Amino acid sequence: MRTMLLQPFPSAAAKMLSLCALSLCALAVHAASAAVSVSAESSAAMRSPCLVDLGSSQGQRWRICWLDKAYGGCDRPSAGVPAVVPGTVLASMLATNFSGLDPYFSRNLEQIPDISQVGRAFYRVNYRTQVEAPTLGCERGNRSLILRGFNYIAQISVDGTVVATGTGMFRRLRVPVPARRFQLDILVEPPLNPGVNTTKDCGWTNCGQGGDHSLAKDGPVAQFALGWDWIKATPDRHTGLWDRVQLLEHDGDQLQDVFVRAEVCKHIGGAASNAVAADAWLEVTAASGPSGLLWRVRDAGGELVLGAQGQLGVPGRAGTGAWFRQARLWMPWQHGSPTLHTLEVLAEDGTAVLHSQSFGLRCVELQYNSKIDGPAFSINGHPLFLAGVNWITTDQLLRFAGNAERYENEVRLLQRAGANIIRVWGGGIAERPEFFAACDRLGMLVYQEFWMTGDNNGPQAGDYSWPLDHGVYIENVRDTVLLLRGHPSLFWWGGGNELYPSALSPPPDIDEAIRGFIRELDGSRPYVQTSALLQQMKTYQPTETSAALSVDDGPYSAQVPGEFFRRNPGLRYTIYPNRSGLSPFPLSINPEVGGPNWPTYSGMQKFVRTREAPSRKGSYVPDELQFHAFEDFNIDMTVNRPNYTNNYSRTVVDPVYDLFGANLINLSLERYSWRANLIQYVQHRSLFEGYLEHQWSWYAGVMLWKGQAPWPSLRGFVYDWYLETNAAHAGMRAALAELDHVQVSLGQCTDGAAGLFRLNRGWENGPEKRIRVVLHSLPEGQVALSQVCATPATAPREAVRLCALRWPSSGGAFLVRILAQNSGQEEEAPVEHLLSNPCSSDDLVPAMDFRNLDETPVPLEVRPGRDFPQQQEVVVRNLGRNVALLVHLRLFNGTGGEVLPVWWSLDYFNLLPGESRRVTWPGPAGGRVAVSGFNVAVEDTGDMDSRRSERESSLPAYV
Repeated sequence: MRTMLLQPFPSAAAKMLSLCALSLCALAVHAASAAVSVSAESSAAMRSPCLVDLGSSQGQRWRICWLDKAYGGCDRPSAGVPAVVPGTVLASMLATNFSGLDPYFSRNLEQIPDISQVGRAFYRVNYRTQVEAPTLGCERGNRSLILRGFNYIAQISVDGTVVATGTGMFRRLRVPVPARRFQLDILVEPPLNPGVNTTKDCGWTNCGQGGDHSLAKDGPVAQFALGWDWIKATPDRHTGLWDRVQLLEHDGDQLQDVFVRAEVCKHIGGAASNAVAADAWLEVTAASGPSGLLWRVRDAGGELVLGAQGQLGVPGRAGTGAWFRQARLWMPWQHGSPTLHTLEVLAEDGTAVLHSQSFGLRCVELQYNSKIDGPAFSINGHPLFLAGVNWITTDQLLRFAGNAERYENEVRLLQRAGANIIRVWGGGIAERPEFFAACDRLGMLVYQEFWMTGDNNGPQAGDYSWPLDHGVYIENVRDTVLLLRGHPSLFWWGGGNELYPSALSPPPDIDEAIRGFIRELDGSRPYVQTSALLQQMKTYQPTETSAALSVDDGPYSAQVPGEFFRRNPGLRYTIYPNRSGLSPFPLSINPEVGGPNWPTYSGMQKFVRTREAPSRKGSYVPDELQFHAFEDFNIDMTVNRPNYTNNYSRTVVDPVYDLFGANLINLSLERYSWRANLIQYVQHRSLFEGYLEHQWSWYAGVMLWKGQAPWPSLRGFVYDWYLETNAAHAGMRAALAELDHVQVSLGQCTDGAAGLFRLNRGWENGPEKRIRVVLHSLPEGQVALSQVCATPATAPREAVRLCALRWPSSGGAFLVRILAQNSGQEEEAPVEHLLSNPCSSDDLVPAMDFRNLDETPVPLEVRPGRDFPQQQEVVVRNLGRNVALLVHLRLFNGTGGEVLPVWWSLDYFNLLPGESRRVTWPGPAGGRVAVSGFNVAVEDTGDMDSRRSERESSLPAYV
């Protein structure tokens, strides 16, 4: 088909400026599934729609009142209190009734009435506001109200007349409303089965994972609202208008859920082609709307590349497609550019742009890999090793739903940790378009599950038939597919978490409906029924890739570091009778594996009063820490398979106390925090490096449980709720930041020597390199070993042993620096590690012998660096005699408030005596930088501007 390029028309945004200057009008161009409207009348009558957020932060005045007269009733217009919209009932309560209360500090969450104690009536509310007539420039023939997210039952009334109802947390409601001033009331009821947030015996072995499990009866809800081992229950169970409320001014029929259906896979040359572009056949459809509309495409630079020849397909009338020749493909961030094109929908005569949205072109394939005996994913013809994290949502109380900035920050933090995929766990939510838009821009892949988990939906507790109302659940699934299908970052859909057996979970009618929606409404990504088939080893069929991502998951505790380099680390098959004789079994993608986490000491002070630390082995844990889901760092030596028989008789080791020279009975919370950070650095780095070493021989992917927590928890995060990274983030980043990575193998020792490995996760050959490994003794930093290894070019997806690395005879940990030199050029900045001899049988825990570390504070100097436009720099110098370990910077603004997140060029780094490092970050001048670390005397710059004249022009080179 020949495609004609038309002359560029004024953009939709430009048209809106002229039509809606100084008004609240906004063009619905942001989300890939935004609902917009056009006229079915003549071209002259077609005008761009206006989409207005009716949020309280946008100036819309809302009130919330409690329908039960015992709580005030809603009879009077002034009844109730000001409401936060979007926001749950609890968000409004915190802003008024509990003014000033931080629900996450100490045990404050317990002060808020739980629905299991006060009943559903306490959270049965009415939201009320006066909606004004259309503003100047936004007058259209029709208006529609859009609720993008409510929980659980909503009833919309206009001037006292009920006009619509809906059920379920993950569906939208659209309803026509008058094009005049009117009173809007939205009655919202909690889930019908809110459950009890118990962690005591409730008849199930996993009681507490979803409380008494009753919330799962309601289906399309966030099951973590009833509590888990990593979070307390949410008192209102997320009742309320938790996502955006919008008003659409439009002419004629609504155009809803526009979708670019692209045929890409047939036209990609395969992995050997290294293609960044391909021909694609495009068809554009909408879930509803008028017929006769046209569409065209602009590239990432705004140039018109596909003229208005295609006709939009709507129910009852097929559209026409067109070829997009040599279209730039959307790539994951480490492998190329996540290119986004722009679709524009035009009036029938092509004179007006009525709708605009971004889209990306990529080919996603799920296939059986015979070498690893399990499922594996590819994108754009390239096998892709998945290295990512599990995700719940940004906030327990859902206060950031629709907040693009928060989503951008969190996705970027995970990207900087090296993740290429985020799994949105089935006990959480259907993430919002702003989350997916951030992932689209940043090249982050997403695995979105629907809202079931084996903890509550039958296999481990609850009932296989749940949810009780399958129709409501299916309706929510359908609308979620329509809402999110246009995002290229959405890699695949999942039926739920740990659902088994396949014949029962999800219930067959729900599973069939999901598959049908994805096939008919989407068609651009796979569906996998469950994340893991726990306890189903003997019936697991790895070739059935759509049935299960994995046969098992875990572990969730600290391990001997070398264990992560063994096949299926930490999984003890012999303790399960039905798993005997199946070791090792194939587990190509582990959807959940993790260990304990800890914030920085400064981060800890933000949410607890106590300065007490947990005792050895968790024999005593301060009450506040227990409330915030404390998890010990203990390593069970009888369950682990250490590389070598150790000479110690202890069966359980507490690394925080037992691996350091000063084996104190009690530590300060600050000292405990820094030791815990060092341990989680080694643990998380070892976890990912162990899986990477066996990429495409044993594994096709691994996902950390978890990457983040929606409240200040003490388990499952690489940055805290306040967006400060911990050392686990640095350990993960050290393993994943580079596709071409050199690492010390902690699992393969030959004649007492460890191996140095080079791993290439890229799609091109890695060049020849000269690798130098330097071991510095601790605490002084003297060179104990310097060794050079030459490495030939490394093929894609290869893991190659370079040379043996024999540890010095002295015990304790070393600062390990790995420096690479390409084609005779200067050595790159070193890759650093903190390790003891992984091959030692004399150490309590091989690779983690920290007895020689001196925790006496090392003095550091922080000075302003060079001037850059929109970028700041400090120089950090070690003034002491010992190595400064895990140096971590913090930034404060002019009023003393901490700035988070900060995009440091270096974080959790190490400094030899006399050594300096330059650290940069984007942002305006001013503020002050404070420095901390494992053994660092706290120091800061003072006022950055006042010290700009004190500069350093040169720094010592790396050793």
